[in-house]
Amino acid sequence: MLHVLFTCVLITCLSRAHTDCVTYGDCDGLPCVSSTSAKPMSGEAGWSIVSDICPHLEGGKFCCDDHQIEVMKSSLSKADSLLSRCKAVQLNFRTLVCDMVCGPNQSDYLQIEKTEKHGDKTRATHLKYFLSTTYSDKVWKSTKRESKLICGNIFSSCSKNDLFGFIGNNRWTKLRTNYVIEDTPSPGIKHASHQHMKCGGETCTC
Repeated sequence: MLHVLFTCVLITCLSRAHTDCVTYGDCDGLPCVSSTSAKPMSGEAGWSIVSDICPHLEGGKFCCDDHQIEVMKSSLSKADSLLSRCKAVQLNFRTLVCDMVCGPNQSDYLQIEKTEKHGDKTRATHLKYFLSTTYSDKVWKSTKRESKLICGNIFSSCSKNDLFGFIGNNRWTKLRTNYVIEDTPSPGIKHASHQHMKCGGETCTC
């Protein structure tokens, strides 16, 4: 009886300890480590950017603040220019980044691997991002047809490892991301329900 009671209390405590986010806020170009609940944007500019680049995020609360999403929009503009021929591919790539930075259930699929002190705060320097094989295949197959540059090369074929290896670790990115691609979620992991758009048209064949 005591064993059952202890188990129930432990499960209750663990469920309450679960938070939406593992990062929140900007610590000089890197995300601040923060086990917190997702929060709404505080200004009109933040809400406008969410509607523009992360329209799939619903519920009105996010694991990023107004400044973070402004920085993300600026960063995504570089990828947008490489994928400009195909709006659907552009949106698929944006979804990948939006869910990592702002997804309201970030802690389900994102883990912090390395951190460093930043004043009185701690910031993440290395992340582990768990993706389903199905979604990663869709992002890779659509993206590689539009631009090999986003895989870090122009003279050789773009493998899935090339794509996720380059976007996770390159000289333009302060934050290092280890993309873990798996058929079924690892224990304790729940993959993000990424929204994937189909492509059509002569210049947009995914």
